[in-house]
Amino acid sequence: MNTLIGYFFLGLLTLGLLAVMARVAASAAADSGEQIFINQTATEGMAEVEMGKVASDHALSSEVRQFAAQMISDHTKANEELEKIASEKLLRVPKDLDAEHKAKIDILRKKTGAEFDKSYMQAQVSDHDKMQQLLAAEATNGKNADLKKFAVKILPTVREHYQMAKELEAKVEK
Repeated sequence: MNTLIGYFFLGLLTLGLLAVMARVAASAAADSGEQIFINQTATEGMAEVEMGKVASDHALSSEVRQFAAQMISDHTKANEELEKIASEKLLRVPKDLDAEHKAKIDILRKKTGAEFDKSYMQAQVSDHDKMQQLLAAEATNGKNADLKKFAVKILPTVREHYQMAKELEAKVEK
């Protein structure tokens, strides 16, 4: 009987150690490139949605407003997909924008008309170029299969956004 109780407690101890090891592994992953990619991608995606909302109210050009609506839609979907992957991997997704992106949005909010359109489209070209590079690096060098698959899936859309932004930037700068 004592042997049976001993095995029972040994089993409980083993389960406890496995749980701790799983948490440590998740924590290690959280400090890895996976977490960095999630942080950067989620922050950029949230910024695109927020800037799109500002553009919906401030843009002079109907083309800029249409572009902004597409950014809100596409980046909301991508953000939701990224959040699902991250939660399955026990990784954190930022819920708020960082100071850099908040400041950029605050500056945009103060502009109106043609000045807003130019600034917004310049930001879109820059931000989508940065996002292309981030996704391409993950698609090529990523170690997590799900995040790599996400990057491969989203990259063509971001490239399309970049091209659209460049074309629209050229129009609003005339």
